[in-house]
Amino acid sequence: MAASPKTGDLELGRAIAARREELGMSRKELAQATGLSYPYIAQIETGYRLPSTKHQVALSRTLGLSLDELFGTAEAHPDIPPSTSSPRQRPTLEQAVDGAARQIESLPTSVRLEALSRLQLRIMQGVTDERARRHR
Repeated sequence: MAASPKTGDLELGRAIAARREELGMSRKELAQATGLSYPYIAQIETGYRLPSTKHQVALSRTLGLSLDELFGTAEAHPDIPPSTSSPRQRPTLEQAVDGAARQIESLPTSVRLEALSRLQLRIMQGVTDERARRHR
């Protein structure tokens, strides 16, 4: 049996790995955050495979990069103006709590506790779903 041909891009794989590490993520965490498999992430990072178009979008969003930044095309095409949006970075715990608190506090007093209760349920459901996916 012949081995599959290597179709990836080692430079892209290294860029993805570097950004993932910059964000303090493991390959497993990147796989979970994107909904991709760990082996697929490993193949992309080692230059064995290229991510499909829909997976490129998932990777760029999770890594907080535009597709131009991810693929390095902004430097390759200087005549195309770069994106004006700054890369999205994962908020700190403090920033997330402050943001959620400000949003809930902006609601009428009569619905704040209901909003807090719904937020708690939503977070707990997300944690439960994530744990179930890990154990599959």
